[in-house]
Amino acid sequence: MFKKLVAMALALGLLAGCSQKTEASQLVEMNNFHFVAQQARAKNIPIMIMFTAYHCEFCSQVDAAVLSPMVRGGMYDGHAMYMRKVSTDHSRDIVFSPEERLSKFDFARMYRADITPTVIFVDWRGLPVAEPLVGSKDVQLYAAMIHQRLNVAYERMGNPMRLPANPEDMRRP
Repeated sequence: MFKKLVAMALALGLLAGCSQKTEASQLVEMNNFHFVAQQARAKNIPIMIMFTAYHCEFCSQVDAAVLSPMVRGGMYDGHAMYMRKVSTDHSRDIVFSPEERLSKFDFARMYRADITPTVIFVDWRGLPVAEPLVGSKDVQLYAAMIHQRLNVAYERMGNPMRLPANPEDMRRP
C-alpha cells in the first residue's frame, strides 16, 4: 500500500511539473459597457469583446497568443479599438446603460455568443459593425482576421483609419 501511495505521489509530482505556465490575461473584464462605449464614441473606434468561459481552452489560447500581446504592445487598446472580455460564467452584472444592467450570460445571449470564444466588434451603441469571430480556427491567423474585421468596422463607422492586413506591419509611431 505504501509503495502505491509513493508511486502515485511521484506521478502527480511529475504531472504537475509538466503543466504549462500561462500568463495572466491582459484583457480587462467588461463590467461597465456604458463607460467604455462613451470612450469609444469620443474616439469613433469600435469595441472588441471576447466572450469567454473559465473552462474554455481555446479562449485561453487566443487570449495568450493573440489578444494579450496586442494589449501589452500598447497600439490597440484605446487606440485602434477598445478590447474587453466577458466571462460568461461570472455572475456579476454589466452596466449596459445608465438605466439597464444585464447578467454577463444575458449580455452574451444578446449577441448570440453561444460558443466560446466568440469575438465581436460593436460601436458605441452596442450595434455590431463587423462579422464575429466564432471559435478558434487558426490562432496564427487570428490577428490578421481581427485587422480585417476592424477595417470593416472602421468603414461602417465612417472612420478613415485602416490597419495593415499583416499585424507585423504595425509599428509604434
